[in-house]
Amino acid sequence: MKKIFALCAALLFAAGMAFAQEEEITIDENPYADTATRVLTVEDKYPELHPHAGTVKLSLEYTPVSGEVLVYYECLAASYDQGEAMNSIDAVLEDFARENQFTRLPRIVKKDKATYYKTDSGLRMARYRRWVRFER
Repeated sequence: MKKIFALCAALLFAAGMAFAQEEEITIDENPYADTATRVLTVEDKYPELHPHAGTVKLSLEYTPVSGEVLVYYECLAASYDQGEAMNSIDAVLEDFARENQFTRLPRIVKKDKATYYKTDSGLRMARYRRWVRFER
C-alpha cells in the first residue's frame, strides 16, 4: 500500500512538472529611469485660502520613480493657521495632479507635521508638511 501511494505521488509530481508554465520575470531594464527628486517652488496663487498669513512660501519635492510628493507651507509663526495651511496644500496638490495627469487621488504616506523654527534674523517661522503618493 505504501509503495502504491509513493508511486501515485511521484506520478502526480511528474505530471505537475510536465504541465507547469514558466513565469516570465520582467525587470525594468531602463538604466535611464529618472530617480532624482525635483524641488519646485510653487507660485503662491492662493491668497484667498490663507488670508491671515501675509507671506507664504510653498515648495514641492517630487520623486517620479515612487510618485511621492512632499509639499511644504511656510509662514511666520504668529500668522500660522493649520486650516489655512491644509487648504493651501490641497489646492497645490490638485494643480500638481492636473498638470501631471494623475487620475487618482493621492494616498497619504505619513501623518501631516507642523514644525517651528527660528531664522538667522530671529524670526519664528512655522512649516507645515504633507507627504503623499500619487499612482497612475
